[in-house]
Amino acid sequence: MEWIWYMIAAIGAGIGTGLAGLSAATVMVPILIVLCPSFSGETGVYQATAIALASDILGSAVTTWTYARHNNIDLKRGWIMLACILSMSTVGSAG
Repeated sequence: MEWIWYMIAAIGAGIGTGLAGLSAATVMVPILIVLCPSFSGETGVYQATAIALASDILGSAVTTWTYARHNNIDLKRGWIMLACILSMSTVGSAG
């Protein structure tokens, strides 16, 4: 029965990411924590967050590939933002 909640969380995250640019964590984490008994307790919260962030990475990669395939990416102006995001996420996750 729990796999149904996994599917609902994944579908909701995909729709939210694709249509509104939401993070998968906004949909997946609450569903996994509240409705799935295997994510109970303190470690379950961390596991649900890790799964949602991993799916964010994969979703972003697919979205980037789709935009690049349709020539909708301006890399000339995006390099500064990419450098800032990568450096600050490295600093933020190291602490």
